[in-house]
Amino acid sequence: MANQYVKAYKRYRTPVLAVLATVMLVCSAVWSFDVPWRDIAQYFLLCVLGVAFIALLAAALVFVMKKIQG
Repeated sequence: MANQYVKAYKRYRTPVLAVLATVMLVCSAVWSFDVPWRDIAQYFLLCVLGVAFIALLAAALVFVMKKIQG
């Protein structure tokens, strides 16, 4: 039982810590440098749209490559 907990902990430790570090960085930007939450939200939306655009381009490239290969 304890061994399964340790495996799950090790598996999710890095992603959880990365998300917590990002949240702390954003909060420090808002509180320390008075960056408005609206600007943070707009930047986040822009990043999500940028990643979605790149993912769509990659999917289109895979589709084209598979068509070319037969």
